[in-house]
Amino acid sequence: MEVHHHPQLKHNPKPWKEYLLEGLMIFLAVMMGFIAESYRERLGDRAKETEYMRSMVQDLRADTTEIKHVEKQFVQICTTIDTMLTCLKSEKPNAAIINRVVSTHFWTYSGFSYSNRTIQQLRSSGNFRLVQNKAVADSILKYDNIENAFILNQYNDLKGTLMTYKNIEAKVIFYKELKGVDLATLDFSRSDFSSTNTPAFVTADKQLLASYYNSLFIHEALCHTFLYNLKGAHARATRLIAFIKKEYKLEDE
Repeated sequence: MEVHHHPQLKHNPKPWKEYLLEGLMIFLAVMMGFIAESYRERLGDRAKETEYMRSMVQDLRADTTEIKHVEKQFVQICTTIDTMLTCLKSEKPNAAIINRVVSTHFWTYSGFSYSNRTIQQLRSSGNFRLVQNKAVADSILKYDNIENAFILNQYNDLKGTLMTYKNIEAKVIFYKELKGVDLATLDFSRSDFSSTNTPAFVTADKQLLASYYNSLFIHEALCHTFLYNLKGAHARATRLIAFIKKEYKLEDE
């Protein structure tokens, strides 16, 4: 029985240049894939950044609307307190005037909200890094700090001084004699009141009336400061809207 041997094939080694070329081609292919993936990620990041800036502009516009609403409210509050102060500093304060004012403006604050939705999202998700424009990022953070440090804190302080003068007011006038148009919002029925045509003060104590005057005076002074800062906040929000739109080439929607 014959045994057939397979002929041994002779493999000639490739030239080293071919190995180098194959290695280079593999390296280039990997690098091109990496570059393409990085480019796609950068495009995605820039798209996210632009969307965040659009959302930021929407928040700032909401702020300007809210500020104008609150500003109008506080102008009315200051006017109302002016009327009360004028009455109280007279030699014979008229209880009917105070009754009328308190009746129609018993609780004067409807609230103040700051639209920080986008800033909170950027912070909580760690996506502030996506804001490549350092000037814009710094401006957003500065705006947020001022809103929190001044506007919101001052609003809370005003609620504190409101309660202070209300505590003294309760010792000065008879709430049961209130006739106001906003009593329904306080969830009282008409039977809770016994209005008269000749309202009187609870006390004739001039010192207590002076304390009432002083607490109202302090409250109005803080209201004027708050109004001044509201105007500044509105101007900052308007400037930041224009700055973001310019830097990111955003069109009006």
